[in-house]
Amino acid sequence: MKVLLIYPDTDPLSVIPTGLINIEPLGLEYLAGELYDHDVDILDLKIEKNWESHIKQFHPDVVGITGTVVHTTRIIEILTYVKKNIPSVITVVGGTHATLVPDDFLSPEVDILIPGQNPNVFRNLIVAIEKKRNLNEVSGLMLKSDKNWDRTMPVSPPQNLNHLPMPRRMLTSKYRSKYCHIFWKPVAMMITSVGCPHACNFCPCPTLTGRRVLRRSPELVVRELLEISEPYIYISDDNIFFDYRHAWQIADLIKKTGQKKEYYVLSRVDDIVKHQDLIEKWADIGLKKVFLGLESPSDNEIKALNKKGSVSENNRAIEILHANGIDTLGAFIINPDYTREDFDRILEYMNKMRIYYFEFTILTPFPGTDFYNQSKNEILSNDHRLFDLAHSLFPTCLPTHKFYREYLRLHRKASSPIRALKIKPAISPFKNMGYFRQIPKGVNLFLSVNKAYRKLA
Repeated sequence: MKVLLIYPDTDPLSVIPTGLINIEPLGLEYLAGELYDHDVDILDLKIEKNWESHIKQFHPDVVGITGTVVHTTRIIEILTYVKKNIPSVITVVGGTHATLVPDDFLSPEVDILIPGQNPNVFRNLIVAIEKKRNLNEVSGLMLKSDKNWDRTMPVSPPQNLNHLPMPRRMLTSKYRSKYCHIFWKPVAMMITSVGCPHACNFCPCPTLTGRRVLRRSPELVVRELLEISEPYIYISDDNIFFDYRHAWQIADLIKKTGQKKEYYVLSRVDDIVKHQDLIEKWADIGLKKVFLGLESPSDNEIKALNKKGSVSENNRAIEILHANGIDTLGAFIINPDYTREDFDRILEYMNKMRIYYFEFTILTPFPGTDFYNQSKNEILSNDHRLFDLAHSLFPTCLPTHKFYREYLRLHRKASSPIRALKIKPAISPFKNMGYFRQIPKGVNLFLSVNKAYRKLA
């Protein structure tokens, strides 16, 4: 069987900083790993510009595509093109949004939907198609029936991630030199676990995994790591330090390999505060940057997000990271109620805590989350392209144009080279002229953001 796997690009109305952060489609590489005995190719439309001619030339029997809520419109557009040019093709959609809101893909262009995170279901589907079996006998599928989805027999939920094959990274070899994370390039992505046991109401993770954490054995993690040639590794676990023993064993095995790489991981504040020795262990093997969901410099705002924690605990976690030569990537949620003073308050806090790397996301009610269900009557638009964390879907306290102006001003001030010189982050933005090489990409992003906001005016 000829199987084409696609990761979509986004509509220009969506604000996606692919020039600054562009990560490999690891989920598709795992799917390809399951199809070792089939003719498989991967198209990453974030980079690939000649995808239409490639589809015609490859002429797949099956096209699989994945994405988040912001990709929904684009997925339908891509599959419309595929169906028009290859009427016999079978189209399959998976990913987080297909799992959370399958009805958004009730479209003539979509034949089959696979919810969840089990690549073996996709393999069983391909085998059934190849042997012309009844697809109703394949567990874990959603098949279209009139204007509804009919579910086949459910699959048993996995107890861990040891079923994952080795990802076929060779299928993205033509793109790999362009995968980056801010000043790191080239970057590879890995996972050691999936899921989070907490219940932050704005986050889709609890819904996707039922607040379960699925782990991959440390031995398999390190085996995969040894196949990666990139010097920088983005470990995209929802919360890598949740399981102390698991994270410790992985670090121990990495140290024994003698691998010299640099790592960026995602963690929760409380796990860093509880496990300072674990942070020291990871710093020793090359941990350089940690994503922390700080959310706000206000305890009241943190509490409103149904998130356990406090500003003082955030401060302690940042201090522990700094003491180990690790940068904090501070993630803050911008509330639509913010005034100019609130925006300034975030920058003041970042300066005080010596945070240079950042992520500012506007409070977004992702479909399928409790937060969305609670606030859907207040949402200004259900245009999927606007669920990009950079558009406010709620009324803003400031006039809309002033709110976005303050939002952009915060980005400009936070990324200032003068701040970098004062803070002196562990990962210097000036190494190998990185900051200056990123300026054109930053300017292009700024112009595209302005254009996207003007379209809504």
